Formats: sequence, C-alpha cells, structure tokens
Amino acid sequence: MSRQVSVLNSNHYLVSMRTKYFFLLKGILLLALYLQASSFLSAQEISYPDWTHFYIDAALPGASWGTGGIVFTDLDGDGDLDVAISRRDMTSAYWYERMSDSVWTQHLMGSGQSLDNTLGMTAIDMDQDGWVDVMCNGIWFRNPGCLAEKPDALWEAHLIDAGGHDEAAVDIDGNGVDDLLVYDGSKLAWYNTSDSMRETVISSGHRDHGGTTPRGFGYINRDRYIDVIIPGIWFANPGKSSEGWKANAWPFKSMPKASYGRSIRSWIVDIDGDGKNDIVYSHCDTGGSRVYWVKNKGKGKKWESYQLADPPTASGDVEGTGSFHSLGVADFNQDGHLDIFAGEQEDPDTYMERDGLKAMKPRGLKERGVIWYSDGGKTPKFEPYVIHIDNPGWHDAQLGDVDGDGDLDIVTKIWHSDGGDYHLDLWRNELISH
Repeated sequence: MSRQVSVLNSNHYLVSMRTKYFFLLKGILLLALYLQASSFLSAQEISYPDWTHFYIDAALPGASWGTGGIVFTDLDGDGDLDVAISRRDMTSAYWYERMSDSVWTQHLMGSGQSLDNTLGMTAIDMDQDGWVDVMCNGIWFRNPGCLAEKPDALWEAHLIDAGGHDEAAVDIDGNGVDDLLVYDGSKLAWYNTSDSMRETVISSGHRDHGGTTPRGFGYINRDRYIDVIIPGIWFANPGKSSEGWKANAWPFKSMPKASYGRSIRSWIVDIDGDGKNDIVYSHCDTGGSRVYWVKNKGKGKKWESYQLADPPTASGDVEGTGSFHSLGVADFNQDGHLDIFAGEQEDPDTYMERDGLKAMKPRGLKERGVIWYSDGGKTPKFEPYVIHIDNPGWHDAQLGDVDGDGDLDIVTKIWHSDGGDYHLDLWRNELISH
C-alpha cells in the first residue's frame, strides 16, 4: 500500500512539474509576442515632424564669403531667443531681434578689424555682469544691458588675444561660472573669466582645422570636471590637481585627402542611455563627410565606433556627401530617444583638387539637412531622414526653441554661397503644430 502511495505521489509530482513547465513556456512565449508587438507598435508610432523654413535675413550685409557665428541666446532679456553673427567683408557684427518666426530686426553690434578672420563665436558673460556678451575672433562685444529699451545701442568692443575656428562657453574649473574654451586647430586653451581671462593651454602643436564645437566637452571619466576633445584625443581635466591635462586616445576615423585636413563637429552626450557619455562627431570642411557615434565602454579607456548610414540620395541627384559643418544632438520628435542632426554646407570650392584633395562637395551635389532618428535600442540604430534638399545649405547650426512651443528648432547660416545669396535661416520644427 505504501508503495502504491509512493508511485501515485511520484506521478502527481511529474504531472505537477510538467504543468508548471507548460505554463512557464507559455508565459515566456506570450511575453516574447507582447514585446514584439510593443516594438512594432512603437516603431509605427514614431513621429517624423515636418520643418518649415523662414529667413531671418535673406540678404546678409556684404557680398562675399565668411559669416561668423552663430550665437543663439536671449540677448535683450525679453525671454525669447535672439541671433548674432558677423560678416568678414563688413568687419562688423550684428544681432537679430525676434519679432516673430518670419520677422526679425537687424541691429549693428559693432565693428573690428579682426572680424575679417572670424568663424567661431560664442555667447558668454565675459565680465560677469549678468548680461550675455558675444565673443568673436580677437574681439568681444559687451552687452550694453539696455537692448530691450534701446535695441540699436552699440556694444562696447574689447580686444582679446584669443579666438579661432572653435569657441565655446564652458565651466572648466567647476566654480559655477562659464569660462572661454578656444581651439584654433593648433592650440587648445581655456580662459578664466573669474581671473582676468588668464590663459591655460591644454595642449598645442596640433594640425587640425577644428574639433571642439558645438559641444565637444563633457564628463568622460565620470569625475566632476569637464573634459575636452579634439580629433582622436580627449583631455582629462585635472581639476584642482597641479598636474596638467592628460591626453587619451579615442577612435577617430579620419577622412583621406580631406579638403582642409582633419576637422570635425563634436558632441559629448550619453547617446545610448547607459549612464556613460559617448562621442558623436561629423567630419566637416571636406567633401565625403561621415557621421559617427563612439560608445564609451568605461571612463574613456575603451571605445567602440559606429558609422551612421549616409543620407539617401533623391532620384537623379548627385550621390555622395558634402561637408557636415552642422551637428546637433536632441530628441527632435520627443519619443524619449536622442537623435542626431547634421547638415551639409553650401560651398562651391574645388580648387583643392589641384593638390589631390577632395572638393568641398561632389560637383552638383544638393545640400541636405538630415536627422538620424534613434530606435532607442540598447545599441541604438539610427534611421536617416532628410528634412530638406538643396539650398539653403547649413553651417554651424544651433538648436533652440525659437517659438516657445516646447520642441527644438534649428537656426543656421551661410559660409560660402553656391547660389549667390548670403542668408541666415530658421527651420521651425512642426512636431507641435501651430
């Protein structure tokens, strides 16, 4: 009798275990189907907003190549975003007061001879008086602080032995006040706004064209001090240590026979959401530019590089890519994932082909503004979406919510026109309809 009970108990145990495994496998299958369906629905629901173009200025002062900037911030303290640029052939700087998306008023800021060689500009409170000033090449303009009442007031000009292709406002020393960061392709240095603009050279002797803007600075090794990158090197901020900035390698992929040598637009950001800042960069100042993101696999010691797909070419258009001299990282469609924007610049120069280098773009190529939308995966995939083809092209674009509707817009400008017009442009994101 006891043996029969034992067999019955054994059979009951086997049936019970089979039942448990059946329901476990069924649960796993249902979960897999649910996740697959959720992924499909999520992909179906991704929004690709339209973009509307407005001229901030359809005919910039002057008639030749060379527009410095862009500065994109609230200059007059009225709560909305204004724009500032400079023009080389006019040796003058201008700011544009926003009246509406389609109406902007130009005001002269001031003039200076060094503006004939300006590209990089940045918004920064140089004298710490609470008003945003504008730094150009070798000269900065002091905000008069009365622009809301007197928008035509001239800005006091101050000469400074600093400036270059890349300029940015960054709190380098961690004291809560922005300093000036400048890279001229040879010397990378920062200037302490809390100490009479004292210069500290981070590194020098390089042979680049550019590399640190618009956002090539951030926390790479996860301490509390801002690190800085140039092509192929990131510099660890020593903080309060007496040691210098330590140079570390990151896997930059150079462009062979680049028009102006090594040059990138860069952005330090946690692009894959794993808590570690990565590097996003685009080649610039050369035809054949590419866009990459580089995964930080641990305090900047190990990296893995991913190239984004080239933007699609419309039927009948010239294939290839130009110079991606505009770069931005943001959640443009507000799906919770960071996307990557890059824009090709207008530039008809081909003279460098005589030296065996690439032209600034393949002959006949139509410039494109492109957003690579992220799928939000653990190792995100990016789908290129062209928001505009042909002129106006893109150069040193900046991101911001111009119309205050909660989504990010793009302001950009001309460097060297291939269509005869020198212009300053707003691209309005229509994600939130007007």
